[in-house]
Amino acid sequence: MAIVPCKNGHYYNDSESRVCPYCSGESSIGKTIPLDGDAGSFPETSLGIPPTGAYDRTQSLPDPYPASDESGKTQMLDYKKTEPVNTGRNIPATEFVKNAEYGDTLFLDEKKNSEIKPVRGWLVVVEGEKCGMDFRIHSGHNYVGRSKSNDICFDFDQTISKEKCCVIVYDDRKNAFHIQSGEGINNIYINDDILLGARRLWDDDIIEIGQTKLVFRALCNNSFNYN
Repeated sequence: MAIVPCKNGHYYNDSESRVCPYCSGESSIGKTIPLDGDAGSFPETSLGIPPTGAYDRTQSLPDPYPASDESGKTQMLDYKKTEPVNTGRNIPATEFVKNAEYGDTLFLDEKKNSEIKPVRGWLVVVEGEKCGMDFRIHSGHNYVGRSKSNDICFDFDQTISKEKCCVIVYDDRKNAFHIQSGEGINNIYINDDILLGARRLWDDDIIEIGQTKLVFRALCNNSFNYN
């Protein structure tokens, strides 16, 4: 038994192998390339790849950043492919929606598009906690109360009934405003006169509900209308 070198510089036991196991491909572990050896002389292993260290130094490694066009610009390969969410509708750019498949977030509009209700007149607080605050009056029935379910909400005055203490109606045929007492327990005064049924509202009428006093102003009148 003797440890002998082969012509390519490998040392092996000649009692176990008649020829160099590294050069013949009998061994696929611990192969090395001699400093002056030929890398192309190494056979591939059973896995179909060259032994450790056995590669052709004349070949370049694959480029992980392939050129995107002939101009020589490069781009990194994305590690994650993303696709747009198919919502079946146009999505405004500032609203938020969750993409359940990828966990991404899209921006959608926080305020939904709603039908515009043109302002027909105003109530302006002239005495009370929110002095100077204004409330819009639109076409049709405008219910007044402390709850946010009302068209005109006086949530700052706890003495006002929650639901429909009165209603202000704009008549678009006659271009006129009317006020009528509702379901609440509050006494309502118009220019210091108690409101017992329904009456017409005129510019500068003073309305008193609870601890809040308001002035009425019409936008739509004999000199202006949207029509």
